[in-house]
Amino acid sequence: MRIAFIGAGSIFTPLGIYTIATSEVLRNAEVYLVEIDDERRKFITALAEKMRKTFKAGFGVTPLESVEGLEGHGLDYAVISVEKERYERWKLDFKIPHRHGIRQVLGENGGLGGLAHTLRVVPLVLEIARRIEDINRDAGVFIYSNPEPRVTYAVLNYTGLKNVYGLCTGYLERKEMLAPILKADEREISLIAGGLNHFTWIRELHVKGEDAYPRLDEALKKRPDFEPLSQLLYRTYGLFPSPDDNHIGEYLSFAWPLIPEEKKGLKWIERTKKEGEEVRRLLRLFLRGLVPKFAFNRFVKFPDVAMNVVEGLEGVEKLQEAINVPNRGYIDLPKGTIVEVPAEVSPKGIKPLHVELPREALVPLRVQAEIQRLSSEGAVEGNVEKVIKAVLLDPVVHDAEAGLRAMAELMRAHLDALPQFDEGDIEILRLMAFS
Repeated sequence: MRIAFIGAGSIFTPLGIYTIATSEVLRNAEVYLVEIDDERRKFITALAEKMRKTFKAGFGVTPLESVEGLEGHGLDYAVISVEKERYERWKLDFKIPHRHGIRQVLGENGGLGGLAHTLRVVPLVLEIARRIEDINRDAGVFIYSNPEPRVTYAVLNYTGLKNVYGLCTGYLERKEMLAPILKADEREISLIAGGLNHFTWIRELHVKGEDAYPRLDEALKKRPDFEPLSQLLYRTYGLFPSPDDNHIGEYLSFAWPLIPEEKKGLKWIERTKKEGEEVRRLLRLFLRGLVPKFAFNRFVKFPDVAMNVVEGLEGVEKLQEAINVPNRGYIDLPKGTIVEVPAEVSPKGIKPLHVELPREALVPLRVQAEIQRLSSEGAVEGNVEKVIKAVLLDPVVHDAEAGLRAMAELMRAHLDALPQFDEGDIEILRLMAFS
């Protein structure tokens, strides 16, 4: 079994390697760590070697500087988690629209920031995907790179790869947040949810197999401060959303005033950056032998999502509670939209499950489904007309002129990362704003 982590310096990779090291099914895999940054490549290689020895696993470790290096090795599974100058560019994705009065909560996966993010990341991942296609078009490919469903849509529609899945830890984060409210261990919580990535509706919620919605109802009566946006949506539609207020809020016009300051904008970006640095600090301590095996085991509450799926495909049948796949009737949304649903995983393959949602709850998802298509296609094709349509469809764009001017400024700021666009495309946006 040959598994490549592409963008191996990502925060997702250590958990993936840990899952391999502690899995009876995966512990003898050949692991390829593809990372262009020398320092990060050396660190993750040393960490993988340390985990192999600590957990007495038999997997092999091969560091590589580029995807091309995989050609001599072959490939069964690839995990893609690449980004370019993530935090510096994310700050621009938030600040520029904000200057134009666009109140987007995060500017990472939705809003104009999410659109600019899509235009940058899609070409980056598509180039990698085409290299994988040359090596093994039947490989299982798992995408963590955000905006994850839009990137997944592009790879599925513009390459010959068919076994492509978008993955996210959002459903696990929702369990973590609900655990104290439900007075339960997060590992005792299970859920069935459906929708779009970062905006799903929890159809079934259980603690130790028992319906936990009544318990949630009682708990929320005592906690009006807990996720006011999610509570509003729950009272309105009868289903609690996932993963949390600031992620859901990226897709709703009325979210901004409901989200606390510390959970949006630049404060959230800095918090996310610091959390990543704290995880890396712990990993450095583990590498130095200052975090013992038992403590590391306690720290890791859930397996890596990608390796959990691979484990299922390689023999351990399981229910994967959230996976992003092209819609084939799983939800009442347009065919081909990348939707997030549960799936049964076994050596026979991945079988997504149908999730029935109330008609009204589907309406905001339908808008985002169209933005997903337009932004992905616009990113691949360098099609500024599709970018304009995505801007004017977005619920957080309160004013057409402001939205188009902000998008023109965003594209100019990131033009060095947008090889599919040029100054002429930016001029079209600018002229549209003043027409």
